[in-house]
Amino acid sequence: MPKKTQTEDWVEAIRIFLRDQLGNENWQIRKGERDKVRLGIRFESGKRTYKYLPYKWQRTNAREIQHFIEAVHYLHIRKGVPIDEAFERTKNNAPKKDNLPRAKTDKSLLLDAWEKYRFYKVKQTGEVSESTWRKEYGNMIINDDGTEEPKGKTYPKLIKVADSQDANSLLINIGKFNVSGSDYRIKRVQIIRSFLEWGVSKESGYLLPSASWTPPAKGNIKNYKGKPPASLKKKKEAPIYPIQEGELFELINYIDNLPEGAREDQKARAKEWSFPVKMLALYGLRPIEIFHLSIRNDGKEDYIWCSYVKKSGNGYTKPRRLRPLLGDEEEWQEKWKLIEKVKNKVPLPACSSGAGQGFRDYLKHNPIWKRLRKEHENVVPYSFRHGYAWRGHKDFLYPEDDMCRFMGHGKEAHKKYAIYFDEQTLEDSYRRGQERRRNLHTYPKDLEDK
Repeated sequence: MPKKTQTEDWVEAIRIFLRDQLGNENWQIRKGERDKVRLGIRFESGKRTYKYLPYKWQRTNAREIQHFIEAVHYLHIRKGVPIDEAFERTKNNAPKKDNLPRAKTDKSLLLDAWEKYRFYKVKQTGEVSESTWRKEYGNMIINDDGTEEPKGKTYPKLIKVADSQDANSLLINIGKFNVSGSDYRIKRVQIIRSFLEWGVSKESGYLLPSASWTPPAKGNIKNYKGKPPASLKKKKEAPIYPIQEGELFELINYIDNLPEGAREDQKARAKEWSFPVKMLALYGLRPIEIFHLSIRNDGKEDYIWCSYVKKSGNGYTKPRRLRPLLGDEEEWQEKWKLIEKVKNKVPLPACSSGAGQGFRDYLKHNPIWKRLRKEHENVVPYSFRHGYAWRGHKDFLYPEDDMCRFMGHGKEAHKKYAIYFDEQTLEDSYRRGQERRRNLHTYPKDLEDK
């Protein structure tokens, strides 16, 4: 069996353009005789026709090929011009390749627009916070030694594909950095689509030519996101593992007591991350929330206040008082001096790619964390938060309404925190319930005698 060749990205981009933006799966391009582009059209009647475009099958002609087909499609579908006439009219009006104005396809076109997009999103409208921009979007930063470096989850990828020919090829290329159907890929595609939508709009001053850079509609980008492989789909569907109390103490003990022979840089990293890890363990924080803490007093005692506000489907979450849930929580709060550290503004680790990624990067070298990831299917930084929810329901028996307030989210969001059950979990829960019933229930004396 001959080996299946991978479709070139520019070809895939045009095919997606035909399918998604023109909404026509009956128009297909192939490499024809003498390396010319062949357009195949299937009519509703079932009849087919094939036309050769005045362009060779090569990447440098991608833009002209797309524009040619778009013009034919417009004349035939929108204006009702017979296909042969539409093709000839387009062919006669098409400029020669050598006479085409040189398009600004160097990287500066998109990268300059990206800088202006940053100002628009962060400064002008305030739709995106500076921290979120640094994490999810990114830009060029200047290091202490004067060197420049791209940072963030999107910008370093955009730099590599900023010479793409149009919106379709850019969305195809930006997606290739991440696994098909993964959250990372979906997020990058969404960000770039929104960026292009702004770039061709009045709000940007029409920075990007609409003929080439108009993106597909928001609900029409599934092909750029891709389908997740079976292994990824299974992982995404698996509930996040809630780290248990004993596992938390084991993990923290390792961080605070590194084995003999640990390098100085390992000791420095452990000292830097000990406080954030303890905060997630005791208070069930979102990773980003370690950067939004302060101390308040209720007239009796100091407590930690989280000012982080998260945008959700139902609006915005509310800032909240943090409540510890871990064994003798007051003892651990005091032992670890967490209130004191928040009050003294203990230095936090730099997380240029986001707090969640920062936790991942640090914990991936921890042998206890490695073991947990082997033993359980879905162990991630949010496992601390899921463990907090698990303890709140299973050990402390707090109702859903209370836990939602403790965690700073609504009931809809809370649903995903109450789905981890294995047989041992259910058995333990059952036995605790039986024990509570025996302790609380008093039988009549005559019934006990029988």
